[in-house]
Amino acid sequence: MGVIKMEGSYIEYAAGYDKENIALSDLERALPDLPQMDDEHDAFSIGVHGSNTDEFVLELHKGLTLFGNFGEEENYIIKLHNLDSAKIYFILLLEGRIDELKKELKNN
Repeated sequence: MGVIKMEGSYIEYAAGYDKENIALSDLERALPDLPQMDDEHDAFSIGVHGSNTDEFVLELHKGLTLFGNFGEEENYIIKLHNLDSAKIYFILLLEGRIDELKKELKNN
């Protein structure tokens, strides 16, 4: 698959905020928001899709659990050590570097 040509992206907060066609600045705003979220709405997710691909989604919870959903058969759950370590996963996602992202998730 390599790098997918992105057709769209979005960010959703569990508290109800969502935005289409996001940029890196949206991620950089969401990461510091996460520790401030209440226990009921303690996550945000970012998804991307290409014209000929499935949707790829990463969801980060306040407890630093990162969920990766890459279709029905390919899901990942990893525990991060700190909030800053999440950034590389989301950057790979936003850049459409899905194979690299999957490799990073498998190795953790």
